[in-house]
Amino acid sequence: MKFIKNRYWVVLAVAVLVFGGLWGFNLYREHAIRAYFRHYVPPPVVVATAVVRRFRWWRVIRTVGSVEAVQTVSLSPDLPGQVTGIFFHSGQFVRRGTRLIALNDAEEEATLHSLEATVLLDKLQYQRQKTLLHGNLTARSSYDTARAAYLSAKADAASESAVIANMQVVAPFSGRLGIRLVNLGQYLTAGTAITTLTRVAPLYVSFHLPEQDIDRLYPGQVARLSLPADPGRQFYGRVAVISPTINSTTRLIHVLARFQNTHGWLKPGMFGRLSIRSRHRVPVTAIPRIAVSYSLYGDTVWAVDPPPAGKKFSKSYLPSVRQVFVKPAFSHGGWVAITHGLSPGMEIVTQGQIKLHKGDRIRVDDQVRLSTHAGSHP
Repeated sequence: MKFIKNRYWVVLAVAVLVFGGLWGFNLYREHAIRAYFRHYVPPPVVVATAVVRRFRWWRVIRTVGSVEAVQTVSLSPDLPGQVTGIFFHSGQFVRRGTRLIALNDAEEEATLHSLEATVLLDKLQYQRQKTLLHGNLTARSSYDTARAAYLSAKADAASESAVIANMQVVAPFSGRLGIRLVNLGQYLTAGTAITTLTRVAPLYVSFHLPEQDIDRLYPGQVARLSLPADPGRQFYGRVAVISPTINSTTRLIHVLARFQNTHGWLKPGMFGRLSIRSRHRVPVTAIPRIAVSYSLYGDTVWAVDPPPAGKKFSKSYLPSVRQVFVKPAFSHGGWVAITHGLSPGMEIVTQGQIKLHKGDRIRVDDQVRLSTHAGSHP
């Protein structure tokens, strides 16, 4: 019995010693962790920075538009008839007045010859009556009747000549023809399309702008056009027409820019991007575009806090950062204008923003500093 009691106390002492040691170790560990984090200073975040700068830029309006022909028409005959001649081929460039097709006008030609003979006869009768009237050998009424008959015959012949002329289709202006839609011997009714005619030089680029931009537009303003279909080429034209009214539904103003299209690279219906430069340069506060973080609740930039004035710091001093809300405006190359939130001379973070939190210390690494350039105008 005595041995059993001694064993009981030994087990109890060992258990107290073990659990007491574990409890003491946990207390020591928690104290050590608190002490570590109490004095812990996170390492600085390596970033690249840039200085907010002041420029004078041309303000540029950017929009999209579509190429339109200055003149385009669907050609068709005014009268019905059978096609007896086709004098063009698809895609041909023609001059104004070029004959394109001819309809069967044999009956009209015969009628014209008969009317011309009547004109000749009535003219002779009119001249005789005129001579007789000068000699007082005929009545004035006979002279007037002969003169009216002659003029009526001339009008009938001119009318028939107009009918014959309408049996042909000619180009109303110089331009390029579309696809031929008729064949020789085909019977056409009045108004049947035979092809299209488009004036290819110059051309208009039609686009719309919000009413806020109306003060920045004026006739003769330089417009630059780039095409997704031909990204390596740029075209230059000028604003030609500014609509005098603004659409009351969309609040947009319709504008036409004129492009000479000397080489014929522009085609009606093409889609393009337009850049229109303002009349004067404007002063802007600009930063590299990569420095701006865009989000739904606002656009932000990480600004570097300057050291407090009047204090001396060692070379190992590390600045901190704070988040600043900004309002970006128009951009130029790799730079964007800022209308609110920053001032020239401030230092901002351009690389490494994703690793930053409010109050973090940073270390600027010149090896990864962003290389940007902003010219005086776009």
